[in-house]
Amino acid sequence: MLIRTSPRSPNLEQARRIKRALREALSLSDDVTVTVTELACLEEDCAPLETAIGLLRPDAPQLQHKLHKPMDSVDARDLIEVCTAWGFDVEIPVLAPMLQED
Repeated sequence: MLIRTSPRSPNLEQARRIKRALREALSLSDDVTVTVTELACLEEDCAPLETAIGLLRPDAPQLQHKLHKPMDSVDARDLIEVCTAWGFDVEIPVLAPMLQED
């Protein structure tokens, strides 16, 4: 598998919105880290750009989920997919306003 960082600069403000939305929706404490990375995938049948979102908690295994779309295209439904994959139950009305631009 060949994965490398995207050749273009990711939207840092969108990364901040995603992190903030997940942090607030999941009521995460300050010792939990949310990571958001946009990657280019060179593998056949792979989306050109993927967004990888990680959850790092003390004394717990790391959680990660990839969305097969660029970071700028991530919406509330995508974050519901991430939360569900991680075992959290969150509704769209909770996440949607948190992704709005400031």
